[in-house]
Amino acid sequence: MSQANERIRTLQGRVYDHLVKRGRVTPQIAESQPVSESQAAILVDAVRVAKDDNAVAEAAAHALGDMFYLSVAEEGLTVRCASAEDGWIAYSDTLCVTNPFDKGLCDQAMAWARREDIPFKNLGVVSNSYLAQLRAVHGAETQGETENVDDKLALQQVEDIIRLAAGQDASDVHFVPGQTEKVDLQFRIDGALRTQRKIDLSLYETMVRGVLESRCQVSLQSMKQQDGKFELQLNSNKAINLRVSTLPVTRRSESSPKMVIRLLGNNNSLADLNRLGLSEHNLAKLIRFGNYPSGMIVMTGPTGSGKTTALYAQLINMQNTNPNRNFHTVEDPVEMQQPGMSHTEVNENLSFADALRALLRQDPDVILVGEMRDNETAELAFKAAMTGHLVLATLHTNNSHESIGRLLKMDIGIDQIVTNTTAFLAQRLVRRLCPHCKVSGQLQEDSTRLARYGRHAAFAAARGRSIVYRKNPNGCDKCGQYGEKGRHSIIEIMEVTPEVQVALLNGVNPSILRRKQIAEGTFQDLWDDGLRLVADGTISFEQLEAELKPYEVDRVEVNATPGSGQAVSVPVPHHQSLQPGQPSPSLASL
Repeated sequence: MSQANERIRTLQGRVYDHLVKRGRVTPQIAESQPVSESQAAILVDAVRVAKDDNAVAEAAAHALGDMFYLSVAEEGLTVRCASAEDGWIAYSDTLCVTNPFDKGLCDQAMAWARREDIPFKNLGVVSNSYLAQLRAVHGAETQGETENVDDKLALQQVEDIIRLAAGQDASDVHFVPGQTEKVDLQFRIDGALRTQRKIDLSLYETMVRGVLESRCQVSLQSMKQQDGKFELQLNSNKAINLRVSTLPVTRRSESSPKMVIRLLGNNNSLADLNRLGLSEHNLAKLIRFGNYPSGMIVMTGPTGSGKTTALYAQLINMQNTNPNRNFHTVEDPVEMQQPGMSHTEVNENLSFADALRALLRQDPDVILVGEMRDNETAELAFKAAMTGHLVLATLHTNNSHESIGRLLKMDIGIDQIVTNTTAFLAQRLVRRLCPHCKVSGQLQEDSTRLARYGRHAAFAAARGRSIVYRKNPNGCDKCGQYGEKGRHSIIEIMEVTPEVQVALLNGVNPSILRRKQIAEGTFQDLWDDGLRLVADGTISFEQLEAELKPYEVDRVEVNATPGSGQAVSVPVPHHQSLQPGQPSPSLASL
């Protein structure tokens, strides 16, 4: 073995030893890694394996004999940023690089420091994600926020902000002009808007022009709404698609564009059936549905409820199980790009209906329809399901049973609905409590919630002494002082069984059917799934109550003659759900 290869093996071994100690990889994974092609490739390979560039940067520092690792920049110390494409930063008297194993990168960094007349005594290490964060915070300070901001530097600021947002798993970046000379920068993280800092208006206006004209190739017209899209390379391993929307907003006697940038597919952690947090019963159902050769699976929920992400989780599981099928999605916009699947994005010249009509001539096996917006799209989707294709589609309704009424209003016949639909699903995304700082209490200490939920199956066995958790308002370092971190799916599944088919064909109102199924324990709604998560400490009552209609709405039994419109409501007991496959004794009586 050559001396160079021996050094690569040694450095790589030190990096993985540290990653094993930090719990970022298992010993088995570390031992199974082939020797990297070059010294510079060691960290690139390690990031791909460990999925944590901060841990890899720290490991690199240890591998080189406790080199300085920049993880937190202290206030008052000088930070000097290079351009967005460069992998280094000057911090105090240390020149920190993203890959100290890359001699060429180190040479370029030192040449930059000499050219900029920046004195330094040592080399250090900084991760790509923290470098982006430092640029987003300090870039404008070091490059000058003046009235004549250079277009290139302003655009660099936007890209650094996007990289910072991506590192925090944000779905959207908001630039919101106010009534002063400042613009609020906000990230939507786990469904909540979180203010980051303020930006000078002069810099912001140049940012908007740079994004639209340099990246989206759209001429800025500040008094009109404008849309655009572009791709940004986040780091050497990952690129991201972005959608840009601007809209004029009044600012005193003037107008400024409000800009929102959506990060498509930035955080796909929930696009995995095993990571959605499904109950065993619901997981088994979704896997079973995915093995059907044809039929319709409808996912419903409001905007932002994770409908498309959940359907992608279903698609990916289906693809892993049987990859020899033709998978095709039709979306607006395409939110994820999955190897082995084809994706079509609709636009003003290509509607959902046009795309579906063409797709049916391309021998598809599995189709995802981003949204059934109109009668024509719905008709084509059901035609596909009826003619031997497996179709997954979304609707905008509040629960699974409401989807039936929505389709009826789109002139899809009830016989067509019940004979071709496998299941209607409804979903919400709720924020997880931070496991490190959540605050515990007993259900019996909250008399209102004890009376409302205490007899539910999730709590009944504990006789009111269930331990429940709430958000810590101060949070901790692990959750960024928010008290919550990450999101969890809650889901309900109304399978169109023969009993359900008969009831609907006999004219039973879907909302009456829903209440009857809940009363009998043959259907678990969003509340049932959510209270399961409250009981095990994953989420709080507050989160669940903020996302769902009041608990009592569907917990009355409704008896009515089909089509009569006459109903009598009486309270029903909080059910213990029937076991999967156990028949409903009275559903047919509807």
